[in-house]
Amino acid sequence: MATKIETTPVELKHRYLSPQQVADQLPGVSTGTLAMWRHEGKGPRYRKLGRIVLYAVDEVDEWVEAAIREGTIDGY
Repeated sequence: MATKIETTPVELKHRYLSPQQVADQLPGVSTGTLAMWRHEGKGPRYRKLGRIVLYAVDEVDEWVEAAIREGTIDGY
C-alpha cells in the first residue's frame, strides 16, 4: 500500500521571468541580446537551473532603474 506524503507549498523569494518574458518587457532588447549580456557579464542578474535561465522580476526592475541618466555625459 502506498504511503501518502504530505507536502507544503514553498514560497519563493522572487517571481521569475524567462529570457523571452524579459525581452517582451524591455523595448529593443531581444533574447539574443540577453544571451550576449550573460556571456559578457552584463545585464540583469540571472539564475541557471540546468539549461533554464531565469530572471527575478525585482532584480530586472532594479537593473533598469540603475541605468537612469540625467544627460549624455553620465555614461562616461
